[in-house]
Amino acid sequence: MTVKKWTLTALSTLVLTACGGGGDDSSDPAGNGGSSGGNLSQITLNTVSTNWCGIEKPKAGVDVFVHNNAGDIIAQYVTDSNGALTADWPGNARHLTISGESRYSFKEQTTLIVNSEVEVEAGELGAFYFRDDNDLVGCNCKQVEFPVQALIADAPDSQLYLGSYRYDLTPFASSPSREWCEGTGPMDVQLIAADGQSSLAGSIDLADKTEYTLSLDDFTHQGVAVDYVNPYDARILYALSFDGWRNYSQDDLVFVYPTLTNKSYVWPARYGQEYIGNVIADSYSSARHLVTAEGTTSPIMLWQPANEFSDAVYRLFNEISTGKGPYQYDFSGVGEVALTHMTLLGETDSGDADWTIWGGAAGSMPDLKLPADLDAKFDSLYSARLQIGIRGYGAEKSLAQWRKLLLERRAMADNEISVLDYETNYMSLEFEL
Repeated sequence: MTVKKWTLTALSTLVLTACGGGGDDSSDPAGNGGSSGGNLSQITLNTVSTNWCGIEKPKAGVDVFVHNNAGDIIAQYVTDSNGALTADWPGNARHLTISGESRYSFKEQTTLIVNSEVEVEAGELGAFYFRDDNDLVGCNCKQVEFPVQALIADAPDSQLYLGSYRYDLTPFASSPSREWCEGTGPMDVQLIAADGQSSLAGSIDLADKTEYTLSLDDFTHQGVAVDYVNPYDARILYALSFDGWRNYSQDDLVFVYPTLTNKSYVWPARYGQEYIGNVIADSYSSARHLVTAEGTTSPIMLWQPANEFSDAVYRLFNEISTGKGPYQYDFSGVGEVALTHMTLLGETDSGDADWTIWGGAAGSMPDLKLPADLDAKFDSLYSARLQIGIRGYGAEKSLAQWRKLLLERRAMADNEISVLDYETNYMSLEFEL
């Protein structure tokens, strides 16, 4: 299934009329791995699988397809036993597609993951990630019970967080039990006061333990309330760190712990629906901003899906309805947009399948082609959905510059802060096909 075919499916839902034939003919034909001549540049990339507890290891045998400007496949490679690939980048190469499988704990069958990047430049492309929740190597997971009666006596009616799971410490609360994996390191714990105005946190080592009795001595880090009020129409407000812990509330305070980590965030989100053409699309908008040690953050403005974003999506669909790729799009009027994605996802007879195409804030969307076996999977999706999303980092740069910054951030140590970490906005519209 080409990009044109699955977006035209959406167009039929929106009751738009195609304005021409177009077909799948290429304006830039190439042979098998064809080049425009001269010395070839090269690309270098890695494919990585993350297991149940977050341990990474190389993922071998991932297919890599190189496309020309028209979207035709002109070269095909496979990552080696170390998940690595260094390969020629033909002179007429413009776009890249990575294809492999992931396995998620909440799905019985595998999920085909296809990621395409448009307007790719030769050089180091970094890592592409997959998941395998069935892989428990190095995790050493076990169930740990947490008797809380003593904690209830010392802090009645407070809220306890074990990792990201919340429990109310009421007089008759039972002792919670959580899975803990040695591979993830110590467990983060939080205690939110009964009045919601203060909090404490700690980090406990559960090695060689199947039971751990919590006490106030385990909570040694003072929480700092985030100076941000959740919008009335937003859903849960999160305070979180990618080191592991998070807390959340609709109307009450949320807290960060500067003495535990320097990478704390506040994350509001809004869900809704918008009319696009003659159908209703599900909308989502969120922001993630870095929080200082004092609990402050830069001003947060959730992007609004109405008007400019909705209009830009409609214009893209009208562009695709011509059947003559590449298709022009422009989301730069929404705000400081860095990246755009278009995702087709749904179910197949052998599992699920997701195909995401990433580009810049504005540009051309090629009619990318896939090999026949992948094409057949996306051509036979059921319960299919199409999602259009945009992401921004609070500044305006070229697509190549954003990709360079993303590559640099992946190479940073955990305690380092990238310019991409200060603020992120995201918004999407999703359609049932």
